[in-house]
Amino acid sequence: MDPKVTVIMPVYNGELYIEGAVASLLAQSFQDWELIIVDDGSVDSTAQILETFTDRRIHIIRQKNSGEANARNVGLNNAHGEYIAFLDADDSYFPNALEDLSSFLDMYSQYDVVFSDGQICDENDHPLMSLTEIRPGIYTGYIIEQLIISSSVVTVPVCTMTRRSKILQHAVHFDHKLVIGPDWDFWIQLAVHVKFGYLDKRTCKYRIHTTNISRTTGLEKRRKDHFYRCMKIINSEWFTNLSLTTRELFFLDLLTNILSGDSERQRDVLQTEQFAELSPSKRADLWRMVGIDALNNGCDLNQVKSYFTESLQHNSNDHKTQLLLRSVSVGRPIALALVGLWHVFLTTRKKLTSIGHTRSEHLQKLLGLN
Repeated sequence: MDPKVTVIMPVYNGELYIEGAVASLLAQSFQDWELIIVDDGSVDSTAQILETFTDRRIHIIRQKNSGEANARNVGLNNAHGEYIAFLDADDSYFPNALEDLSSFLDMYSQYDVVFSDGQICDENDHPLMSLTEIRPGIYTGYIIEQLIISSSVVTVPVCTMTRRSKILQHAVHFDHKLVIGPDWDFWIQLAVHVKFGYLDKRTCKYRIHTTNISRTTGLEKRRKDHFYRCMKIINSEWFTNLSLTTRELFFLDLLTNILSGDSERQRDVLQTEQFAELSPSKRADLWRMVGIDALNNGCDLNQVKSYFTESLQHNSNDHKTQLLLRSVSVGRPIALALVGLWHVFLTTRKKLTSIGHTRSEHLQKLLGLN
């Protein structure tokens, strides 16, 4: 008889924490589960530790190192449970996790994914804060719009449970091309089709340590993965169905945060048909912001001017852009001074309206969610 819940655990060199992760599953109040551990080519003592697990519900698959996304897909392909949960080898469950998460899906048939609160801890198990503290808000139902803007809406896989039938129905999988953020991409694929519910209980412990993928991956790879994910979103058949506000916020973050200083990729985005569907005033704002970014990153002044000129093509009456264009003609120091004054004003205003969020933003960066 198939288990109610399949728990998928990808592991690569997990000797430090994997025993604790498995122990937390064995201690569950809910016992109708199977655990699929995919050893992704570990070269430490992980293989020897796996040999000590004798519970017949634990199934071990070994493969050459192929990455986290591939390991999760292998787990999905071998799952038999009605529900899918994810427990990474460096995380752990509280004893109530599977019971509470599965009971939620049993009770609320309108939701196909549930995510919960949880505790973030350091490598020494010291609590830092809750998962909910780093979320921009609690959103339920069809949350694709919120997910597009922030990967921290759901946060980490260990706090989730999903109906396997929906994963199969919509052919959802983890993108093996991604090292950073394959889970975010996974939730977006699901969120296009299904509703998400929220369980206001702590079910898990997520560990931050020096070998987290989000902390060991180089900056350039992170940028490439961000760009790849975002272009997948832009080129999806459902992107133009998103609200205009969501699309505007998405382009703003992509152009001025993720692609800051990368003029070639910025221009690729600015030339897309999807960008052209924004309102003229918004296109003007974004061209101006990319111009400011180019100025701050030391790009050629003629290139900076071209951005401001393009901005004025979309909104000829924008006094900010007119002033910036004139200041660039005088010279970089004057233009930078003008931008600096605006930055001081905006930073001061932001500080006055976001007191108390600094710690949360820091934790989001550590988790790779920002």
